[in-house]
Amino acid sequence: MGDRWSVYVVSLLDDEGTLRFSELLQRIEGVSQRMLTVTLRGLERDGLVRRTIYPQVPPRVEYALTPLGGTLRRIVRDLID
Repeated sequence: MGDRWSVYVVSLLDDEGTLRFSELLQRIEGVSQRMLTVTLRGLERDGLVRRTIYPQVPPRVEYALTPLGGTLRRIVRDLID
């Protein structure tokens, strides 16, 4: 959670609930595809974000906050404010 993009991702997922990778990429101004991928992997590894893969063509991947990630809501809102 110590980097700029993690705060944006947690904030968006808090506001929107569940988002696809492409939706996150469009809504976070200035983030590259690679940096968003690295950020999401780190948040998933730390147990803050849940990644759900749907086996369809093309594959659909959605991201949402886990209950642990939800505990950061107030902290992230305070940082943004």
